[in-house]
Amino acid sequence: MSISGRGIIAGVAVALLSGIASPIGAALPQPGAGRSVPSRRAVEIPAVANDADEAVLGRPLALAVDSDRLYVADAVDCAIKVFTKEGRFLRSMGRKGAGPGELSFPSGVAAIGNSIVVADKLNFRIQTFDGEGIVRGAFKVPFAPDRVFSLGDERLLVTANPTGRRSGERLLHIYDTAGRLVWEGLEARASSDPIADTFRNMVLVCPGERGEFRVVYRSGDRTVRNFSASGALLAKIDVDARYDSISVDLSAGRGALRLDGFCWAAASDGELLYLSAPESVDGRDLGPGRALSVIDGQGRLQARIELPCAIHRFLVDDGRVFAVDDEGSLRIFEVGR
Repeated sequence: MSISGRGIIAGVAVALLSGIASPIGAALPQPGAGRSVPSRRAVEIPAVANDADEAVLGRPLALAVDSDRLYVADAVDCAIKVFTKEGRFLRSMGRKGAGPGELSFPSGVAAIGNSIVVADKLNFRIQTFDGEGIVRGAFKVPFAPDRVFSLGDERLLVTANPTGRRSGERLLHIYDTAGRLVWEGLEARASSDPIADTFRNMVLVCPGERGEFRVVYRSGDRTVRNFSASGALLAKIDVDARYDSISVDLSAGRGALRLDGFCWAAASDGELLYLSAPESVDGRDLGPGRALSVIDGQGRLQARIELPCAIHRFLVDDGRVFAVDDEGSLRIFEVGR
């Protein structure tokens, strides 16, 4: 199913394809690529007609679901777009601004019971809305929040992109719903090359069902880190060597940079982790992939799901994949067993 958008997704990871670094070498698949892996079938759900202008997605950056709704954070429209799980548009929450209930570049969204929590990035705050879009609370944070996730027990995990302007910056922050900082960790990697550091500090977070969460680095690290709801590191799990990754040589900073692209996007469903490896673009760059690898709790590759299009971000819920494609459109797939 597709809801046509007005532009290409241009999140932080698109720096791989523009501006920050220029390609000087070919993308190289890692050893182990192409080994036999069981495949699962993905069938796209037929499109639902949405005539309202508000239903059009401008720059969708994050997705969330509850029992019967899909929420999309649209940074261009400064709103949270609400759909049914079949893709029918219901309403829009928020508008551009800095006042209560207004948003500036919303980059993350989480559904928690009857509440919708939003990372209001350029307003440096977290806002909470009820199901009708009425703001119910907010608190400021001392950084531009990138993503927000529920850890249960009235705790929120908020991620940040390091600025590189000071040492010791943390990528992960846990707050209670009143805005009190409970924990922060995963210190940003720092070197003399800020361009390389930008890539090295890109992380993806996948919350679990009991408040725990998993963290995956987008490049240079094939390890899944498991954390408790309080921020304690529980385990480091190496991902199966059959999982495909890809490398590319870039000119960055003072010289060449070998970027080991591990994961473009990730999501979890129960104990399973779904990873989307980047793909080569014209043999030189890295871009979003069109396959999902299903990883179990021990890092073993269980299956590979082939999709008909490349996807920038996605989530998995009850056998369905809700995704944003290369055109910024919403796509929904049923995944066979």
